[in-house]
Amino acid sequence: MSSAQVSQFYRTTHSYPGALYLLPSDDGEKARLARQHKLYKTLFGGRIIFPAISFSSNSEVLDIGTGSATWLTDCRSLLPESIQFYGIDIESKLFPAYAVNPPNTHFSVGSATTLPSYWDSKFSLVNQRLLILALTMAEWEKVISEIYRVLKPGGYAQFVEIDSNWCSGPKTTAHVEFMSMFLDTKGLDLHCCEHIPEWMTAAGFINVRTEEITVEIGKWAGPIGEEARDASIGALRGMKGPVMKAGGMGYVTSPEEFDAKVDAVAEEWDRTVGSHRKLMAIYGMKPLPVLSRM
Repeated sequence: MSSAQVSQFYRTTHSYPGALYLLPSDDGEKARLARQHKLYKTLFGGRIIFPAISFSSNSEVLDIGTGSATWLTDCRSLLPESIQFYGIDIESKLFPAYAVNPPNTHFSVGSATTLPSYWDSKFSLVNQRLLILALTMAEWEKVISEIYRVLKPGGYAQFVEIDSNWCSGPKTTAHVEFMSMFLDTKGLDLHCCEHIPEWMTAAGFINVRTEEITVEIGKWAGPIGEEARDASIGALRGMKGPVMKAGGMGYVTSPEEFDAKVDAVAEEWDRTVGSHRKLMAIYGMKPLPVLSRM
C-alpha cells in the first residue's frame, strides 16, 4: 500500500523523534481519554490516588504521559492550590490551552526515559498510566529508574495498566494474538503489567502493591460494560494506521478489513456474557534514608 493511501486514514500522531507510541494525538483521542478516565475512576471506586500519601503544602506531583491531562486536572481538584502539578508528554497537541491553566500547573514536552536532571528528589507522587503501547521492555526499566530518581524519599510512584488478555470468544483471541505479534515486532511488551512490580523492586522501591479489578466488557454488562467496550475498541481502532503502515502483517489487507475485524470483536463482547479483562494499579514507595547510628 502506498504512503498516499495510508495517509487517507492514518490519524494525527505524535512527532517526537524515536518514540514508538502507537495511538493518535487528535480530538477523537482526547475525547476517548476523557471518557476512559471517568470509567477507570468509577471502576476504582472514585480513587485516582492509590497509595496513602500525606501531602505537605509544598508537595509536587508529576503526571507522565499526561496527554490531555485528565488525571492531572482531576487530581488538582482534590489537593490544595499550594501543590505544584507537572505534566510531561512526547506530544503537546492534547495539552490544555495555556490560558486555562492555573499558576500551579506546568506542562512540558519530553520523554519519560530522560526526565530533566534538575528534577532529582522533587516529587511526592508520580503517576503514569497506560503506556503499554509506548515503551519497550528496556525503556520500561529505564523509565522506572528515572521515576525513582525524581521522587523524594518517602514519595510514591503509581502505574495503572491493563492486562494483556481480553477474555471472550474466538474473534477476540485471534485479535489479541495478532496484537501480541504486532507489538513484538516493535519491541513493545503486551505483558508489561506482569513485570512492573519486579522492575519497581529492582529499581529500589519498597512496599510494592498491586490492586486488580475485573472489568466486564460489552452490552451484556450494562452501561459500565458499554463504556469499557468503547474505551478498548477506541484504542484498537486507533491502531489502524500503524497496522496498515506495516502492510497489515498478514492479518488484514485493507483498512476496511481492519475495521470489520474490530467491529466483530466489539460484537462478540456484546453477546458473550463474561467477557472481561483485568485493570491493575501498581504502586510503591522510594524508601526514606536510613539514619546511621553515632
